[in-house]
Amino acid sequence: MKYRSLFFLLFCTAPLWGQTISPLGPIPENGSILAKHWKWQSGDNPAWASPTFNDQKWQPIDLTNSIHELPDLQKNRIGWFRRPVRINASLVNKPLCFFIRQTGASVIFLDGKPLDTLGTVSPSSADEITYTRPKIIAFSLPDTNLHSIAVRFSLTKNNFYYPGSGRDIFNLKVFTLNDIGTSIQKAARRNSGIPFFSIGLFLVFSILHFAFYITNRSTKVSLWLGVTMLIFAIAFFSQSQEDYQQHVTGQQINELITLITFYLGVLLINVSLYHYLKQPFKYFFFVQVVWMAAGLVCSIMAVEEPYGLATWPPFLLIFSDFIRVSILAERRKDVNAKVPIYSLVVAAILLVAILAFIFFISFSVNYKNAGLENAELIVTISQLLVFLLLFSIPVGLSFSIVLEYSRTQQSLRAKIRQIESLSAKNLAQEQEKQQILAAQNETLERQVAERTAELKESIEHLKTTQAQLIQSEKLASLGELTAGIAHEIQNPLNFVNNFSEVSVELLEELKEEGPTGELGAELLADIEQNLQKINQHGKRASSIVKGMLEHSRASSGKKEPTDINTLADEYLRLAYHGLRAKDKSFNADFKTDFDENVSNVDIVSQDISRVLLNLINNAFYAVQQKTLLHPPGYKPVVTVSTRHITDPKTGSWAEIRVQDNGTGIPEEVQDKIFQPFFTTKPTGQGTGLGLSLAYDIVTKGHGGTLEVQSQEGEGTEFIVKLPGRA
Repeated sequence: MKYRSLFFLLFCTAPLWGQTISPLGPIPENGSILAKHWKWQSGDNPAWASPTFNDQKWQPIDLTNSIHELPDLQKNRIGWFRRPVRINASLVNKPLCFFIRQTGASVIFLDGKPLDTLGTVSPSSADEITYTRPKIIAFSLPDTNLHSIAVRFSLTKNNFYYPGSGRDIFNLKVFTLNDIGTSIQKAARRNSGIPFFSIGLFLVFSILHFAFYITNRSTKVSLWLGVTMLIFAIAFFSQSQEDYQQHVTGQQINELITLITFYLGVLLINVSLYHYLKQPFKYFFFVQVVWMAAGLVCSIMAVEEPYGLATWPPFLLIFSDFIRVSILAERRKDVNAKVPIYSLVVAAILLVAILAFIFFISFSVNYKNAGLENAELIVTISQLLVFLLLFSIPVGLSFSIVLEYSRTQQSLRAKIRQIESLSAKNLAQEQEKQQILAAQNETLERQVAERTAELKESIEHLKTTQAQLIQSEKLASLGELTAGIAHEIQNPLNFVNNFSEVSVELLEELKEEGPTGELGAELLADIEQNLQKINQHGKRASSIVKGMLEHSRASSGKKEPTDINTLADEYLRLAYHGLRAKDKSFNADFKTDFDENVSNVDIVSQDISRVLLNLINNAFYAVQQKTLLHPPGYKPVVTVSTRHITDPKTGSWAEIRVQDNGTGIPEEVQDKIFQPFFTTKPTGQGTGLGLSLAYDIVTKGHGGTLEVQSQEGEGTEFIVKLPGRA
């Protein structure tokens, strides 16, 4: 019975023993990669995790390839990987660990027992959760027998995985637990040191170049170098984030961004050089652009071109064009051409150093026997040389700009010293001139003193003229003002002169004829009538002159709190009874609508009463004129109202409205009614100064407004707004 069991065990383990597997041990400090002896099968069967499962019919697979090189795996979405493993006696029961990097989701089995789960394995895109971060799984083996590693793996089509990605499908290394911490620490220092230093350095240079461009927008090269440095900073940042992405799509997007920004950054270096050396963009440059774009597309889409013609020639072409443009600038005696050439020399030396280093380590270093320190040193030196190569050209251009600024500053300092020297000479000349001018100033001061009186008189005259000009700007023309004055004053004076001459002649006739009854009485009657006319037109002329004086005289009254409602009511009644006293036939109705919120306002009551009296008199005149036309059903009404207005922006206002239903004002003359000597009344009945005086009192004297709203034949409304308290 026991032999039967032994035969059964031999039968189950025969597939594993049939494979030649070298035992692990001792494990180097940088770990042992389990890259060979993997097999795979599409589908999903839990029995495939068993160490006794016969996988001889499974297909061999190289898991270091991209998934695009494994179409069967890409097509089936889910499958299993298996590999036998054996350790030597030095590792038995020692704490070991797997260090796994993958592109997908997996479950790790050791001898049929699940060790750990990386993501969620599923053939469904909706259920699958990929995991791409590095993972450490501890384990130990009790003997030197053959053991099996099984991996249940899935990668659905829903994951973004661009064709040119060089990411391994599944990478597994074995470490001792004593070495894994040191290895991770050194790898982290290596993978984060130079990349993050590059991010900071490129970002600082980018900010500096943008600052240069902001201070001097004529230097386009600063803008392009700022963009170039920013693109390289993005490239290094995206590369540094690849291992921090948990899902395949995020990791692949970061890898793709790194690739695109690197290509773009290299091209922008040449664009910056073109701008710096003022080289026109011609066909040779656009050939580079097209070739770089083609190379980028081939890298992304994993297009295999003969001899890599889409990969290295674009970079060689850009490097050659860099040399060509620099040489052309050198031939033009461009002082800025030196530093780019020096940058190329440094880049060429670094490139040769990289190639020599690669050649040296390829033939002199045994990677299998190299310790962790040696491997770290090799990788660090390689990264440093590549970094210096990549950084040398843009930094060289940056230093070129700094040198250009330095030359500009030196030139400015030389010019400043020259200006200071000229200023010193000019100062000496000025001092000499001042001595000459001092003597002349004494003479000029005497002349100035003599003419000061004349100038003062001229200034007073100019002030008067200025005031007259400011006032005359309200008129349509100076001739209109002159004609108004002559017309308004000349007419009553003509009457006075004519009637006085006739009266003198009548008196002379009376003296010559002697006192006779009827003739004397007739002459005396004529003389009496003439004297009445003289008195009437003399008062008319006096009224005009008085109005003109009132219009030109600025009020010097003091503003005092005044009850607007009381003032308006008083002058409404005063105007009405005054007109009734002059003309007994005059009859009109008047109304008031006073806002109780309008009380005391700071005004010159004498001036505002003059305004109200003038507006109310005009309103009564308008309704009287319309009454003479005898319109059917017409009732003359004059309304005076007040209202309190509060504006959040301009404050409190008191509004006074004088409204009539009289003849109205024609639209074509409404813009002229506030001009001096303009009137709509017949000749002899108005001076044309009332509204002009009222406008000046309201606007200039009180900072308010005076507006008119009128419709011919319907009536007129004057609106007075006075700022103040209510």
